[in-house]
Amino acid sequence: MNVVLDCIPCYIKQSINTLAQTEITEDKAREIIHQTLSLFPHLDPQGTPAENSTIILRKVNELLGIKDPFHKAKKESNDLALKLLPQLKERIRQSTDPLFITLKIAVAGNIIDMGILKEFDVEGTIEEAMVKDFARDDYASFEQKLKGAREILILGDNSGEIAFDRLLAEQLLESGIKVTYAVKDRPILNDATMEDAAYVGMTEQVRVISNGSGFLGTILKDCSEEFKQAYKKADLVISKGQANYESLEGLGKEDRRLYFLLRAKCEIVAKNLGVQLGEMVFCCS
Repeated sequence: MNVVLDCIPCYIKQSINTLAQTEITEDKAREIIHQTLSLFPHLDPQGTPAENSTIILRKVNELLGIKDPFHKAKKESNDLALKLLPQLKERIRQSTDPLFITLKIAVAGNIIDMGILKEFDVEGTIEEAMVKDFARDDYASFEQKLKGAREILILGDNSGEIAFDRLLAEQLLESGIKVTYAVKDRPILNDATMEDAAYVGMTEQVRVISNGSGFLGTILKDCSEEFKQAYKKADLVISKGQANYESLEGLGKEDRRLYFLLRAKCEIVAKNLGVQLGEMVFCCS
């Protein structure tokens, strides 16, 4: 998915949301925004929104002198999600289709996106996800392919959300599927890293690997050999969130192992998916 003109305000919004995690003055924040604007003419117009956003955000972090501005917020979102797990596990236990419900819960967790949304209602979004259909729903084909699958790779997205992904990983394990979960190699926005995976107990359940990259999304050319091998070996791949969709959407047209699980949180992504803003998607391409 290539960038469009409307992506530019989002780069600025993500930068402002990053600055809001700190205690710098408004004058200093304004200065940092002005310094990042000089990068805009040099962004690749044929690149993906995830790639270009990362370039801007790295500059913001550099100017702040802070490696992970979202560190405190990520812990808070992890704690919030962990508190909800017992009741969600009970809901899964009572379901007639536990895997489908865990996919709904996992996509509801995708609302935890501090780069785009300043405020979000996780519990309300979960309840909404339970009663609403996927706007694009390829669950039937996924179920069919799952019968012959031995290994699944899940591409993680945000902190907090990763706790709900743990429920999905556990459900797949119960089906006899080997699960590998991939996180970012280093902090970018509130994306999940190995620290988050350990904090929510994901590392106790499945094999967790770094993708070797600090980009938003999954930029394969920037990923480690370990990740590339895991991607190649997987029978199915579940790609969580918008940035992963932005960076892998082109590949998904040919790779029928790849399923996108996300909530369309911007008009550009929604249009590309052919859905309405805010709708949930579980689709193969």
